[in-house]
Amino acid sequence: MPNGRPILLLTKTQRLVEVLLERGPMTPAEIGEAVGVPRPTAYRLVSGLNAIELTQTLPDGTVDLNLRWLHLADAAYDSMTEWAGARAALAALSAETEQTAFLCVPRADEAVCIDWSQGRAIGVLILRPGLSLPLHAGAAGRIMLAYLPDVAGYLAAAPHEVFTPWTLTDAAALQEDIEQTRNRGYAVSHEDVTVGIGALGMPVFDARGVLRGAVSLGGLIAEIREHEREFAAAIRATVRKLEDVLGQAG
Repeated sequence: MPNGRPILLLTKTQRLVEVLLERGPMTPAEIGEAVGVPRPTAYRLVSGLNAIELTQTLPDGTVDLNLRWLHLADAAYDSMTEWAGARAALAALSAETEQTAFLCVPRADEAVCIDWSQGRAIGVLILRPGLSLPLHAGAAGRIMLAYLPDVAGYLAAAPHEVFTPWTLTDAAALQEDIEQTRNRGYAVSHEDVTVGIGALGMPVFDARGVLRGAVSLGGLIAEIREHEREFAAAIRATVRKLEDVLGQAG
């Protein structure tokens, strides 16, 4: 972990989109500096995204996300009828806890965030809609790992990527965490993705008992530690709401 910083599993394109979401229109030079690439590379990234209409160059020369990108994101969410009502449930959870609430779904060996409701400390959280984390790091990923059909296969690929000194990477540590998570009923992430940040996550099952997703809360580690039990209870109530919706949809 160079310079004590967490390693981010983000492509340059993902990082570019993330920067524009956070800061708004920027010049290619500013994008290059923010993303950490030379100016010519930034121009190529922008040119490629402009070509598929996910970004646009404005009259003043700055680059911004195209409305088509936002429409695609909204359409993707709206098409997921099984998660109808999730946005309101996440908003209620975030309002109750003042933490950021996430809804993630499993995709291959990742937990992909499909929606969130922002709370405090949002500027230092890595996960956000459209981005993902591996199954061995973060509360959403680790709760999915605990109920993964092929846990042995995932553990066999260890050691996994390191984010911070507290990232669980080897098979033995992950197996122990899986057992603790199953016994507890939720995953606890203490600074294993970002230093100073913690999270709690619970699984969402459909009527057949199939894992469909995870609800998690992320925020400053001190708050997550202090309020773990009450936050876990709030997440559990949200999960029940989503499981009722999944049961009705099924």
